[in-house]
Amino acid sequence: MIATGLVLNALLPMKALAEGVGGVSATANPIANSSGSVTNQAIQVLQGPYITNTYGGGVQCQGSTFNVTPYLQFADSRKDPWIDFYNEPQYDMTDYTGRVTQVTTTVKNYPWETWYDTRTKADGTRWFEDGADIDIVVDVDGPDGKPDNPGSVVWQKPVRTDMTANQSLNLGVSATLSIPLNRKLVRQCHEAAASQIAMQNQLISNKRLDFELARLKNCGELKRSGIFFHPASPYHSVCADVVVTAPGGKIMPHEHQLPELKFNDPSSRSSSSTEVIPSSLDTSQSSSLEDSVSSLPSSQEVAEPSQSLSSQQALSPSGADLLGVWQIGQMQ
Repeated sequence: MIATGLVLNALLPMKALAEGVGGVSATANPIANSSGSVTNQAIQVLQGPYITNTYGGGVQCQGSTFNVTPYLQFADSRKDPWIDFYNEPQYDMTDYTGRVTQVTTTVKNYPWETWYDTRTKADGTRWFEDGADIDIVVDVDGPDGKPDNPGSVVWQKPVRTDMTANQSLNLGVSATLSIPLNRKLVRQCHEAAASQIAMQNQLISNKRLDFELARLKNCGELKRSGIFFHPASPYHSVCADVVVTAPGGKIMPHEHQLPELKFNDPSSRSSSSTEVIPSSLDTSQSSSLEDSVSSLPSSQEVAEPSQSLSSQQALSPSGADLLGVWQIGQMQ
């Protein structure tokens, strides 16, 4: 039975009846307060894909990538308003009066004291002789738990607020290096990119050639039609380098300055010379004709204005001078 009772006492909880000790509550009431602040700062480095270069025509090449990221971080935290110290008033907490209590005290029985006792007994003797000890009850004014001068400030106590400015400076560099492992494919992609660039340059050259030919054609046709930009126009330079000349095998309309021809008087010639035609001239006449033709002035002399004669005047000699007409035909 004793063993069973011990087991039951161990298994069943006992109720604590400590509700108060000496008028003070003994109930457990723990309280804990804590405060703080945490600032987290981090640098995140992301591993992205390779740098891709696009050249058109579906050609995209990826190469080695080296990323360097410098960073600078500065943080400053403080409270506003900023107060280093504040004055805490110190009040007068003195408490000497306010509660009267009766206290029994032992004093000497002297005639000059207010408690001097001259009472006598039945036999005529005194209860308390002069100078004898006597117990008396006196009213004593003591503290009542309340300040005698409530609200009275004695002095100002400076109290530090512990306010601090938190500053942090982070300076550094983060770097990543990415290298493709298949060098063969990288070289082939570079070759394809070079070919694509060359093809694009050739296309640009073709477009430039088409533009220049179109400009040459349009400017030539407009100049041939007598249409062109004014020299003061800002667009005069568009067709300034286009030159229009005569097409191959065609002679542009022009005129020559012919010298003045002198004919001999037909009456002075022999009768036989009047019947001579160009087809029946002999060798001597042909040689004399060549000499006369060679004796004509050169092209420079023809250009002189003092000896100028229009082609219409040269082609209209007298009807009797057939030899002069034949000479003009040879000159033309």
